[in-house]
Amino acid sequence: MMNPHPSDALIGLIRSALRLELDGREFYRQAASVTAHPSGKRMFLRLADQEQNHFEELGALFSDLVGVSEWRRIAAEEAANTQKSPIIAQLEAAVAARGHGAVADDTQALRIAMELERRALSFFNGLIEHAADPRQRALLQELAEEERFHYDCLQAQLDSVLNVGIWLDAPEFRLDAKF
Repeated sequence: MMNPHPSDALIGLIRSALRLELDGREFYRQAASVTAHPSGKRMFLRLADQEQNHFEELGALFSDLVGVSEWRRIAAEEAANTQKSPIIAQLEAAVAARGHGAVADDTQALRIAMELERRALSFFNGLIEHAADPRQRALLQELAEEERFHYDCLQAQLDSVLNVGIWLDAPEFRLDAKF
């Protein structure tokens, strides 16, 4: 299935996928370093590790398409790219706006993380639509499910931090405004 002469579009796709995972890993490390709560730090570091795992899973997918040596070349170039991600800049701006360099606004970090996961989920779902090989589709679906799981975990954390994560066992109101 390897393409000895990958198209510029395929190379761009690979770079985009890698950048998502690398930016995610860096974002979660940065979020952990500026989050005050120990549980928040642990959660962000765990997510950073999972983004690293996604990076490696992409290696399996894209090595099949472009060959191992081409994959390694592209991955090394992207890993060496030290340009600050817009998502990292967004987190740093949120911390600076709060006025505390050492303590981040946890809810802002969670919201940015959710946006990052939303983008990744959308990206992988788009790839699934165009994947012809069943093995590639399966791997992409697995990656999309992991991004969905990350998003759901972050949403639960945000609900908890905001103290609104309480399930009601009976409706408290009706939509027709009758009690």
